[in-house]
Amino acid sequence: MDKACRAWIKTFCDCRFIKFKYLTIKSFNYIISTMIDVDGRKIIESIVELTLRFSKAIKFHPELEKLRAVELYALFYLIKYGPCKMKELADALSMTKANVTHLIDTLEKKGFVKRTPDESDRRVIQLCVTQHGERVYNELIEELSKLVEKVASKLNPDDSMLISKGFEKFLAIFIDSKGAEV
Repeated sequence: MDKACRAWIKTFCDCRFIKFKYLTIKSFNYIISTMIDVDGRKIIESIVELTLRFSKAIKFHPELEKLRAVELYALFYLIKYGPCKMKELADALSMTKANVTHLIDTLEKKGFVKRTPDESDRRVIQLCVTQHGERVYNELIEELSKLVEKVASKLNPDDSMLISKGFEKFLAIFIDSKGAEV
C-alpha cells in the first residue's frame, strides 16, 4: 500500500474523534477559508458522505458489523491514544462517564477491550485494547486501505498526493483552532 493511501486513512480515522461541540459554524468556515476558497458546508457534507460510505464498507467483517458506531469510535480512540481512564474516553467521545462505562462493558463482552489496574496507582483502572481488538482493527484498516487504493487508482498521482496532504493539513489546522480539540 502506498504512503499517501496510508496517510489518508490515518487522517480519516483521526477526523472521526474531533469534538464539534465548541466549534461554531462561523469559526469552522473561517478555518476552511484560510486553507482554500470553498464552502465549509460542502466540506462537511463530503465528510459525512465519506463516513457513510466507509460505514457500508465495514460490512465485510461479521464482528465489526455488530458494533455500533460509538463502539467503533471508542476502539479507534484506544488504539490511537493507547490505554486511558474512563474519564478521558468520556471526554474524547463527548459522553458521560456512566455511558462510557456501559459502552466499555459491551466492548469487553465482545472481547475488544479490557480493564486493567494502573501500574502506578492500583485504584485507577486503565482501558486497553485486547489482541483480538487490535487484530480486528488491523483487518478493518487493511480492507479500507484496499477501498481507498481502488478509488485513488482512478486519480493521477499528483491528485492523490494533493488529497492526502490536504487532509493532513486540514486536520492540523482544525486541531490547532480554539475549541477544536481531539
